[in-house]
Amino acid sequence: MYFKRKIDDELNIWLKTKGHSPALVSGIRQCGKTRSIKEFASKNFKNVVYINFWETPDMKNAFKNSLKVDNIISTLSFYDPSFRFIKDKTILIFDEIQDCPKARLSLKSFKEDKRFEVIASGSYIGLNIENKSEDNMPKPNGAEDVLFMKTMDFEEFLWAFGYDSDKLNLLYDCLNNQKPVPEPIHLKMKELYKTYMCIGGYPEVLSLFLNNNKNYNLAFKKLTSLIFDIKGDPAKRKNEKGEALYTSFEISRIQNAFDLIATSLNNDNKRYVVSKIVGGNGIQKQDAIDYLLNANVAFKVYNVSNLSLPLKHGAILNDFKLFYSDIGVLIANYDFDIIEAIMNDTIGMNKGYIYEAIVADNLYKANVPMYYFRKNSGLEVDFVISFKGYSTLIEVKAKNGNVKSSKTIMSHPDHYGEVKLIKFGDYNIGYADQCITLPYYLIFALFK
Repeated sequence: MYFKRKIDDELNIWLKTKGHSPALVSGIRQCGKTRSIKEFASKNFKNVVYINFWETPDMKNAFKNSLKVDNIISTLSFYDPSFRFIKDKTILIFDEIQDCPKARLSLKSFKEDKRFEVIASGSYIGLNIENKSEDNMPKPNGAEDVLFMKTMDFEEFLWAFGYDSDKLNLLYDCLNNQKPVPEPIHLKMKELYKTYMCIGGYPEVLSLFLNNNKNYNLAFKKLTSLIFDIKGDPAKRKNEKGEALYTSFEISRIQNAFDLIATSLNNDNKRYVVSKIVGGNGIQKQDAIDYLLNANVAFKVYNVSNLSLPLKHGAILNDFKLFYSDIGVLIANYDFDIIEAIMNDTIGMNKGYIYEAIVADNLYKANVPMYYFRKNSGLEVDFVISFKGYSTLIEVKAKNGNVKSSKTIMSHPDHYGEVKLIKFGDYNIGYADQCITLPYYLIFALFK
């Protein structure tokens, strides 16, 4: 089962763009990169040359002595006689390219040669090349068009359930005209959104779920297996000589930093405390976090000192929250009962931080830079974004909850500047007291 993905359109645009460079698709492991690239390649090219440097490390030898295209394809042809290299009809796919830095350097040669298209992909772009490779290894030369891919967002999730653009146009219309979504559709979208919260956006998890009568137990087990793989990945990373990239102490810190994301979100202020990572000095603890960020396993949300645009200039670099890059990973950190609690709306007092995490997931997948605002005075806003030219406060309410801090900020434009407010919660589209209220499931539509 192939799920339609947004990267499909991005690759089509890339191919049609005159003067494009080889594409480099970066993203977390198992987000669907390889499947989408192969699907695109098979639809647009007669010959597809697929090389996975993790599975077939011998292929690295084709790039050792020369980066000239003729030398590369000649060597590859001997490694696999089934490969066919025909001008304008062949595309090469270099998968797990971080395991062959020289293959990434060869992208410049392929760009200048112009006979073949190339798409490279990897989940750990930067880990081997930038941090841990041979001292004299040249850096990537910029001859690549970088595309980023994440796990499925809620819109892609809806596509997988059969809701095409024509069906979703009704939601867009309601949002654009600030009118409530018809109640039967509203209830159905709420149900689907809870399902998305429970199983997340990994294509393999969703495929298992759909092919087994929507079995949450199987999906949950697959998610726990994915977490096991994510935490085990640092031990698998090797340099060009086949040596381990990370010591046992580094691996332990990375795994501990990963686990702390779930526990920190349950704290009152949800701030990630770096010092709680077990072992190592401050720099080594930060290295563990950097691994998670570079591997696209997690993302940071900084506190800001003020609400003026651009928000990035006010980021407080030592004050941040960490979120998993897929909501399913957070849910799978808990017992299976959490799924039944979400679907039946019986989570209780912990509902707030889970819903804050799903909003962070949605904003992250919509490529919206986000921050939060928290002062010692007690003012606290869940998220702050730039939206339509305004600094916009985002309040996340599991039910109806008040927005006292946001109201205080909005009532003092002389001090905080003019800001807008959007409140996401368990209700329909509405507008009151200078606040737009939206159901969670419409976050993706807000940035169309």
